[in-house]
Amino acid sequence: MKVFRKVSIARTQAVVAPQGRGFPAVGAPTVRVLVVAAVLSFSFSAPGFCPDAGSGQDPDPISPFSPGETLRYKVVWNPPWYLFFLPEMEAGELRLSLGRTTLYGEKPAAPITFEARSSGTLASLTGVKVNDTFESLADPATLCTYTVKKRVREGKRKRDIDVTYYPEARRLHILDTDVAKSPPHVNKDRFVDDIPACVRDVFAAVYALRRADLHIGSRDQWVLGDDDNIKRVETRVVKSETIEGHAGPVKSFRIETVALLGGLFREGGQFRIWLSEDARRLPVMFEIQVKLGRAYGRLVAVNP
Repeated sequence: MKVFRKVSIARTQAVVAPQGRGFPAVGAPTVRVLVVAAVLSFSFSAPGFCPDAGSGQDPDPISPFSPGETLRYKVVWNPPWYLFFLPEMEAGELRLSLGRTTLYGEKPAAPITFEARSSGTLASLTGVKVNDTFESLADPATLCTYTVKKRVREGKRKRDIDVTYYPEARRLHILDTDVAKSPPHVNKDRFVDDIPACVRDVFAAVYALRRADLHIGSRDQWVLGDDDNIKRVETRVVKSETIEGHAGPVKSFRIETVALLGGLFREGGQFRIWLSEDARRLPVMFEIQVKLGRAYGRLVAVNP
């Protein structure tokens, strides 16, 4: 068995490095999709639609989460069928946390932090190091987003992206800077008008989904803010399944996503997430299906 694994790794290196031999090279774009999973284009996609005239869903009086919660995930890449000789590979680790309520101007704000780090065999073979950080401030009641700050560090790709939403004016401002260049180059510095009053970043949307009234057959529509793009997504609870969680088997809702406007991933693909059926509605697993295989993340630690 050990000999077989060595052969597999050697063949993996042969496939990863060269291009034009019938196999796709696994490089930075793939790692961004599989490891960051969604960051980004996690456009992870959990939800955020509010009708244009609304300010968001009414908050659940008993929230399934509270400030201080931190969730940690391990991400694994499962190669596509035509790379059948490759084993599953660890791709990275994700951490999602909700901070204590602070102020944004004079408004209360919930700080959300998401971190994505490459690790394991896939990152070693591709030579691409991912170290991304995502911070946002959202209205604690509606989870509509005020600001987003992304620090993207993926191999040679280094970007600072700052987005500010102005719900009363129905506009946003984006500042996108390529800090890999010297001096740094501003890619975008502009306003976008005529956006919905409530837009949620992808991680505020995860918390909003946890608050939703979920049952088998239920559907909800959401609006996601992805940099200066607005994406409409529908979530559908399709079945109940038992998933291995951080503390054992957990009965969970399997939720599928359908893009109504704007794809979930720049490279194309599908996304599903499993939320526990208990009061906490923990995201116990997510799965991303893309051209270069399947990536799934399992919840490995919860604090508190």
